[in-house]
Amino acid sequence: MLPAMSALAGPVFALAALLGFAGVQKLAWPASTAAALRSAGLPSSPLLGRLVGVSEIVVAALALAFGNRLTAALLVVVYGAFTLFSWRLASSADAASCGCFGQTEAPTTALHVALNAVATVVCGAAVIWPTGGVTDVLADQPLAGVPFVALTVVAAWLWYLMLEVVPDLQAAMADHRETAEVT
Repeated sequence: MLPAMSALAGPVFALAALLGFAGVQKLAWPASTAAALRSAGLPSSPLLGRLVGVSEIVVAALALAFGNRLTAALLVVVYGAFTLFSWRLASSADAASCGCFGQTEAPTTALHVALNAVATVVCGAAVIWPTGGVTDVLADQPLAGVPFVALTVVAAWLWYLMLEVVPDLQAAMADHRETAEVT
C-alpha cells in the first residue's frame, strides 16, 4: 500500500464509521433529523429522516468495504452536502440542531461547518489516493490491526465530540457568561 493510501485510511474510515453511526441514530430517532430539515426549509418527515439514515449506512458500509474512488466520491458528496446544510442552519437566527445523531440536540455552529468541510477535503483526497477496504488495510497492519482499529474508533469518537459536545459546552459557557453579567 502506498504511504498516502495508508495515511488516509484511518481518517477516512473514521469518517465513514461516524457516518454509519449517524445513520443508525437517524433510523432509531428520525424526529430531530426531520426537525433539522424543516429548519433548513427542506421537505421533512420522520420517514425522510429514516431514509437519510439508511443512505448514510449504505455509503458508510460501501466506503469501509471497498475504499475505492467511487466510494470516496460518495463520501465527498455526503460530507459536501453536510457542509452546505450545516452552513445553512448555522447562518440562520436560531442555529437549530443539525439532527446528525438522532436524539442529540446540539446547536449547529461554525465548528460544525468547518468539520464537515474538512471531512469533505479528506474524503476528496481519498478519491485521488483510494484507501482500499478495511480488509485490505488491516492485512498491512501490525498486531492484527488492533491498534489501527482502536485509533480509528478514537478518531471517530473525537469527531463526534467536536460535533455534539463542544457546541453544547460553548452554549453553556455563553449562558453562564450572560448570567454572570446580569448579576
